[in-house]
Amino acid sequence: MSFFKKGELKLLWPFYLENIFINILFLYPIFYVLYMRGIGLSLTQIGFLTSAYGLAALIFEIPTGAIADIFGRKLSVILGYFLAGMSIFLVMFFTNYYTLLLLFFIRGAVETLVSGAEEAWIVDLLKHKKRKNLIHDFYQKRYSFVSIGIFLAGITGAFFVKQFGLGIIWPVTAGSMILTAFIFLFAQEHFIKRKQKTSQAIKGVYSHSKKSIKYSLIHPVILLLLLSGVFTVFAGLFTGDMTWFPFLQSLGLKEYWFGYLVSATAILGIFVPHFTKKLSQKIGGYKKYLIFFLILQILILLSVLFTNFLFLAVGIYLIFIATSDFYSPVRSVFFQPFLPSKMRATILSFRNMLYSLVALIAAPLAGFVADKIGVQKTIMLGSVFLIPAIIFYMKIHDSKVPSP
Repeated sequence: MSFFKKGELKLLWPFYLENIFINILFLYPIFYVLYMRGIGLSLTQIGFLTSAYGLAALIFEIPTGAIADIFGRKLSVILGYFLAGMSIFLVMFFTNYYTLLLLFFIRGAVETLVSGAEEAWIVDLLKHKKRKNLIHDFYQKRYSFVSIGIFLAGITGAFFVKQFGLGIIWPVTAGSMILTAFIFLFAQEHFIKRKQKTSQAIKGVYSHSKKSIKYSLIHPVILLLLLSGVFTVFAGLFTGDMTWFPFLQSLGLKEYWFGYLVSATAILGIFVPHFTKKLSQKIGGYKKYLIFFLILQILILLSVLFTNFLFLAVGIYLIFIATSDFYSPVRSVFFQPFLPSKMRATILSFRNMLYSLVALIAAPLAGFVADKIGVQKTIMLGSVFLIPAIIFYMKIHDSKVPSP
């Protein structure tokens, strides 16, 4: 049995290549907390960097999503990757905190050209080609390929950081994003450009955005999924790299070893997504599957409070990341059937904007709490925010849930 279905690579090869390629050299997420602490920033200040990024996304997410729906997803995504690469490249030249805040804000703004638009581009392309059957396959392969890229990024990152220091993460990451923009020049797109004047287009952006947001807020399932996502994002800021990495560093893990650690987390991620469809069927559908893994994450995070040995802490961290590999692709698939095609990019951008608003609040709060009570207790505290996420999933009526 072939790994790729007939015609799949012809349609999706640029997206699969991007999933692997950009992550091989995407070193910034692995090491940026360590880099920022190394130049003297507190966890609270690092949290505000995340907030600056989130504030920009909050301001620009909906307009850029609507622009993608009106003017084309391909143009939006290519421009977004190129400009984001340039803004990341500039970080290496500055240590002033306020300049860094500005650069993170700019990157957040330009990356809204990608968020929402890329997913909408892929899903609508598959629908136009009458290959809806590939949507779930795409998401599971996507997460697998991303994991391959992250696995290799950890190894290459460890090498680069050991040889050149933490500052090397910025030019390498920037280069990967700019080259990704070039790769997408060769991707297919199904898009019919709307013939209208600029003034009409601007009005269209506003009208389309308003209509899409209203649809999201009155739809009984989309609203519950958005609310559940709000709390998982909040939990993610309390249990992300900003807390885990300083915790592991305090237990004795060396800087460049974080690259190998991330590679280790990616190994399961390469294979796990391919089991999500069958596992969700055995558990009883997407809804029960997602609830199960959120409960599992709560139990794992609570165990962190009793962990004071490096190897045990690393083991718990790896298990926690593995549960995310099981959870994330199914959450993405579960969301898609409820989105009308003509609103898809804008609703996804609205979702991302909402999550950016959460990050705007949660990131500095998580940093502040970690500075006050310690990173270990902060990680454990993050489990509390997953409880409302579970409750909102439970409120989705079973008759509304699509079968795996």
